[in-house]
Amino acid sequence: MKKTASLVALSMFGFVAAASAQAPAGLIEIESDSQMVSEFNLTVEQLEDMNILDAAGETIGEVEEVLGTDDGTPTAFSAEVGGFLGVGDTDVVIPFDQVTLNGDNLQVDMTQEQVEALDRWED
Repeated sequence: MKKTASLVALSMFGFVAAASAQAPAGLIEIESDSQMVSEFNLTVEQLEDMNILDAAGETIGEVEEVLGTDDGTPTAFSAEVGGFLGVGDTDVVIPFDQVTLNGDNLQVDMTQEQVEALDRWED
């Protein structure tokens, strides 16, 4: 019985530790919807809620926020991925250098599993 309880406790600890991974230090949400993001020639508002496609062209999530450095320079997205109908999803950080514009969508050269393993974004 003690072994079972210990295994459950260790499993729960591992889950909590994995779930609490933090985003890279120094990133902040870009608040100005009209700010241009030169890498994509679009504004923050235009990028938010844009679909994100995996390497196979399947929709795996959407942009939640545009993130940047303390001086306000946009450098990454927080993206909502995984889950079903908003339940069980995860917000991850995707750097701009991992993303290309593909029509009205953004695309990464990764699988959904690889994207879900990226650093977490805690709003």
